[in-house]
Amino acid sequence: MLAAVPAADAAPRARIPYQPFGTAIYRREMRASLGEGVAVGEIIDDFHHFRATLHHDGTRITGIRGEAVRYPWTTCPGADQPLRRLVGLRLESSLRAPGRHTPQRAQCTHLFDAACLAAARVARGVGSVVYAISVPDRVDGRTRVATSRDGSPVFTWDVVEAEIAGPDPFTGRSIGSGFAQWAEAALDPDTAEAALLTQRACVIAGGRTMDLEGVPRAALVQPNPMGKCHTYQPDTVEKGDRVVGSIRNLTHETDILAASLASAREAVAD
Repeated sequence: MLAAVPAADAAPRARIPYQPFGTAIYRREMRASLGEGVAVGEIIDDFHHFRATLHHDGTRITGIRGEAVRYPWTTCPGADQPLRRLVGLRLESSLRAPGRHTPQRAQCTHLFDAACLAAARVARGVGSVVYAISVPDRVDGRTRVATSRDGSPVFTWDVVEAEIAGPDPFTGRSIGSGFAQWAEAALDPDTAEAALLTQRACVIAGGRTMDLEGVPRAALVQPNPMGKCHTYQPDTVEKGDRVVGSIRNLTHETDILAASLASAREAVAD
């Protein structure tokens, strides 16, 4: 089972106050650290912190392990089981390759994303990386999304509803279905990688519209994303209880990793 990293102390977790939509910035970091025969992918955002460690022989994944560092539902740690289906995967440069190897919707979306980034960078023969993506709450359906790689800006998107209003070559592209296929076909590998990670952040930022810590059970989330991830499988969703104190308000944070690892009581105090 996925290793759940314990809280900083055994005290009851404090509920994280909801920051009303329209007043905050959703932040997401995607990290990959590469070593000899091993690669670690990590995702940190307001709602999640997952880490995937994969071992490889240069051609295929030979072993994989997940860590649930901070997670919204009690069922999330069980996502280690479907993640193991990536063992034997031939390493490819596409972030979408693991999803062609095993059904992605049976996975924890975020843990799987972390594994995909690590695997793709091994296949491409490129080094470690940190992506930082910020998505301010939409106002009148509009937001400006900024993405950096290792501290250097990559691009800024003006997004209106579900469409990128600019700049080119993204103008007019929907952030929904079809974007990933277009990006990997039309863009150079570095830009495509950044674009797919940014697209995901735009989608997940929608969670900011809800006071998720006020929802005690996964089955009660509306609209219900049934079938879209590990927790929302029919035989799992009724077992998913809210992990109170797991959300972080990252609007003003500069050290996302430290903010993620802070105890819930420290997060409320800040």
